[in-house]
Amino acid sequence: MKVCYEYAESHNYTVVGEYIDRAQSGKFDNRAEFQRLIADSDKHTFDGILVYQLDRFARNRYDSAIYKAKLKKNGVRVLSAKENITDDASGILIEGVLESMAEDYSVELAQKIYRGMSINAEKCLSNGSIPGLGFKVNKADRTFYVDEEEAAIVREIFERYASGETKAKIVKDLQRRKVKTSIGNEFTYNNLSRLSQKQTLYRHIFIQRS
Repeated sequence: MKVCYEYAESHNYTVVGEYIDRAQSGKFDNRAEFQRLIADSDKHTFDGILVYQLDRFARNRYDSAIYKAKLKKNGVRVLSAKENITDDASGILIEGVLESMAEDYSVELAQKIYRGMSINAEKCLSNGSIPGLGFKVNKADRTFYVDEEEAAIVREIFERYASGETKAKIVKDLQRRKVKTSIGNEFTYNNLSRLSQKQTLYRHIFIQRS
């Protein structure tokens, strides 16, 4: 924002509004403020869109072309505060290269993140999500360990269900006793179903490690 305002001032542009999608990737176009920006261009109340870099506008070349065409139809230019792109043929070429680099970076980053998460999963290390009831994560090395107090609740649930007690009856009893889920919510039928699925997965993981 600071760089954009400095750019606008140095080029004698008047800022008439801001569209800010915080902590959202430019890889996708379903950003609320971005879509509001595109819709507002129909009103012809501004002449340009100023972004820090072009990858803040879009990291998908298809989306970039579609939305820039719509903006151009409404007489709105997309300007970059950090990239010096001219209006001539060479500027069009440079802009295309920058957009391709942004999309390539986005795809490569996603692949690296997925690979890292897969390696963590193979090593039974936490990827940052909240583990199922009965498990905790060691902050020092991100390994899982059994929380005996919560594990007792899990074993009770499985034993009661295995003996023929219905999920509805178990849930009602857990609610009466104010037993909470791993994130501190009241137990519901859906919680109990997800618990059984997740605990079975962890059980398989621990069996494989042993």
